[in-house]
Amino acid sequence: MVISDEPEISPPNTNLRSMAASSGAFDRALDIGVYGARGIPSTYSGYETFLTVLLPELAARNHRVTMYCRNGHGPGSGEYRGVRVVELPAIETKQLSTLSHGLLASIAARLERHDVVLVVNVANALFCILARSTGQRVVLNTDGQEWLRGKWGSVGRQVFRASARLAGLSSSGLIADSVAMREVYRSEFNVDSTVIPYCWTDISDFEDAGSVDEELGVERHRYFVIAGRMVPENHADDVAAAYAAVDTDWPLLILGEANYDSPVTKRITALAAENERIRAIGHVADRGRFSALLRDAGAYIHAHSVGGINPSLIEAMGSAALTVALDTPFNREALGDTGVYFNDFAGSLSGILSQAPEYEQRYGHLRTEARKRALTHFNRGGITDAYEQLLLSVHSRPAWATSVLATVWSEPV
Repeated sequence: MVISDEPEISPPNTNLRSMAASSGAFDRALDIGVYGARGIPSTYSGYETFLTVLLPELAARNHRVTMYCRNGHGPGSGEYRGVRVVELPAIETKQLSTLSHGLLASIAARLERHDVVLVVNVANALFCILARSTGQRVVLNTDGQEWLRGKWGSVGRQVFRASARLAGLSSSGLIADSVAMREVYRSEFNVDSTVIPYCWTDISDFEDAGSVDEELGVERHRYFVIAGRMVPENHADDVAAAYAAVDTDWPLLILGEANYDSPVTKRITALAAENERIRAIGHVADRGRFSALLRDAGAYIHAHSVGGINPSLIEAMGSAALTVALDTPFNREALGDTGVYFNDFAGSLSGILSQAPEYEQRYGHLRTEARKRALTHFNRGGITDAYEQLLLSVHSRPAWATSVLATVWSEPV
């Protein structure tokens, strides 16, 4: 495996951990600090769900992992599956919660003198620069295009875009969750990233939870489902509006909520009041129940439009859902040819929804293919390997050096 400013692409079957172990790269246990997400354990939002899986994996490999969480978003300071959890306060408003917590967490992480700090959310780029200027090694996961999200006002979008411009200075290694997101940062901000996607969170442990059909009064493979945060760029309300215009007796279940006063939630509430087939279920914390709802649906509709690869899509694939996705480079990079795509809501999505009775016969085979892709291409072990090697690479080099790791996800498959 080559670590350089001009990374080489690894063969598709490369085992990162076995290659690095042969050279002694994994002999060193790291002290890793982590911040930028609300907290663990969590079943809400991409960062939190992912870190709930990733961090215990790193701890199980003998690394000392400390997660700085926000007060009130978890069980409190203590330990979770080998991960030290430290709660810190934040100013709980839509605009200030991330930044206020990031500032405090960055100070705490620097005082702890961690070997390397893993930060999620590009809004924390300025704090990463300050830490890096003192010699601390920092790895930043940039996630999606926050500056395009409808959740934020004009000031918020400007802050996120300014943070993205700082990304190259902010860390010793950037992580993009997809090739498409790496290209965004290359073309718009002239900085390279290591491509490591979010993993399948392996909720297969809960598959014995059984069917939830009776509980909700729906029939297996005869309902639609949406899952995700109720924010504008996920388009749950646009899906609901397209669905309302289609003559079908399959109900639409909407899973998820927003952590602020969302106009999407208000629109869905209004649509549901006019159409009893639209059912807003809210956030489903039980992972077995969540997986069963995706698995048993006639189709899971994924309309996320702002990159990169969304963890809820990987979860749907791993649950063997029949996925109908908005056609974006990010969604195609995740699904490949294991899903059905639509280009707009009133046109192609409505057409697909109206063909619902033919779904299982025409596309049912994609369920198995999608699950196989989630369990292989996005498996927990391989993604933990990549994070571990990047963290080790960053730690082994000067703070102002930049590590870019070639991974098996560096080209779409």
